[in-house]
Amino acid sequence: MRRQVAAIFILKNPRFPNHFLNGCYVVLCPSAELPPPPGLLPLIGASLEHGFLPRLCRSALLRPHVPFCSRSRVIGWPSQLASQPAATWSSEGTSLALSIIPTRWHRLLAFLRCYATQLLTGSRITDGDEYFASTYPAKANLVNHEVTFAWVCGQTNTPVGYVQLTHLVDDQGHLHALITRLAVDEAFRRHGFGRAMLMHVIARVPAKEIWVEVREDNRPARKLYSECEFMMRKKQETLTRRIIMQSLS
Repeated sequence: MRRQVAAIFILKNPRFPNHFLNGCYVVLCPSAELPPPPGLLPLIGASLEHGFLPRLCRSALLRPHVPFCSRSRVIGWPSQLASQPAATWSSEGTSLALSIIPTRWHRLLAFLRCYATQLLTGSRITDGDEYFASTYPAKANLVNHEVTFAWVCGQTNTPVGYVQLTHLVDDQGHLHALITRLAVDEAFRRHGFGRAMLMHVIARVPAKEIWVEVREDNRPARKLYSECEFMMRKKQETLTRRIIMQSLS
């Protein structure tokens, strides 16, 4: 199973018991040469129901909120196996796994492009944990699991966008980065801020490979990543499992 699963994140936010953070994220390895075995989903489901979820239900912080909803996700399920998942799992739709293996030239060019955008707009990039936690309180617990950078616009001197990523380590000990969110406030889009934050990640994050998942029908995002030299590695599905947790004796 270790060769199939790149990472498992157990996330809890007692303040928002019905939020998706009260669940489990399973990130499958991106290699198309290693299709998951048929028994992987039942194994993950059994591990959740008899391991993590009962402990979560007994938690002193979450016990007052029982019953509550737990949502678990499997990220990276091959699209050709979309009909294979058990009835307890549902697909959120087809997405594409894109990645870039940055060279020194990539990093230098990304640094120059990001710096140029900051210089021309009077903007800057800062640590985004405080901004994200205050703007999205239901997701505040994510700052304990992911790295957040915020884009501070020179016009307003306030954050108007952010990028989040998490780190994964492969079997050879190489560091990989997975971009989980990239967002800019609607009023400040089409100014190159999203591209500049992406350039910052390429320039500054010391990962062997940088990954991102985009929906197949999200043409603007696909265009952005393509222009930044991300290549498509795999077509995949994100599977979701929703369970209502009752009180346990």
